[in-house]
Amino acid sequence: MMNQEITIRQLEVFVETARTGNITQAAEQLELTQSAASMSLKQLENTLGYALFSRIGRGLVLNDLGRQMLPKAQQVLAQVEAMVSGVYDQEDVPTGHLVLGCSTTIGNYLFPQYLKEFLDEHPHITIALRVGNTDAIARSVRVGEVDLGLIEGELKVDDLYEENWLRDQLMVFASPVHELAGKKRVTSAMLAKQQWVMRERGSGTRSTVENAITKRGIELNDVVEIGHTEAIKRAVEAGMGVSCLSGLAVRRELAVGRLKALPVDLGLGRWFRLIGLDGDSMTPLVGYVAQWLRDLAMELSEV
Repeated sequence: MMNQEITIRQLEVFVETARTGNITQAAEQLELTQSAASMSLKQLENTLGYALFSRIGRGLVLNDLGRQMLPKAQQVLAQVEAMVSGVYDQEDVPTGHLVLGCSTTIGNYLFPQYLKEFLDEHPHITIALRVGNTDAIARSVRVGEVDLGLIEGELKVDDLYEENWLRDQLMVFASPVHELAGKKRVTSAMLAKQQWVMRERGSGTRSTVENAITKRGIELNDVVEIGHTEAIKRAVEAGMGVSCLSGLAVRRELAVGRLKALPVDLGLGRWFRLIGLDGDSMTPLVGYVAQWLRDLAMELSEV
């Protein structure tokens, strides 16, 4: 039984000496002193309990045991190199699985097409997309069920990392035959008298709208809650009332005339936000995807 460990350095000296037939040349290739290389080879032979080379003139030639040892040593070194290369690859282009949470507007109307492009370019990364309202995504990030989140509006909390991601514009809209559809200007007071069709509480869109109207001293008293964006659009189209959603969610209906944007002055611009746990504790994979999201936002902002 061996009472000493064989080191990677010893195997490197052995393999290089076998290749060059000269301990001095092996030392030069490995950037060692000749004495250090000789010591490593001697320690390896002592650990194994047998010599690996025969000396012929000034050169060293593998003996029978050395020839048996060589492919094994080469295999070990190859495995070590592959392992180290894998670590560096992980730092440059990580691999693995990540859960990305998106609030409803982002997950349904913006992100899927870009996610497909990313996954096509990164076959060794898998991403599960979870869609929910802003509060739900924030909770999932907080408890570790989601690695990164893209949400609507600001959280203003201390336990999550958040940054501006992409600018968004909310649109107040109604049916083309609604009484406000023909107005050149729709005031907050007019909006307060209407029945509103809105997302559930916890929705970033609803929070933004309510905050904008509250700043003008007006409250929305007649609100019908519908938890699905497509259902909200269909309800408004049928004449149930007015609503407010991201321009991303209603651009198709506005373009074909099924819905009508109302000319309001509520300051309904907002930021989509990127959230996660403490930025300093991000894994290489999470950090890589976060940077891709930042780059994507820059591209979309230039369109």
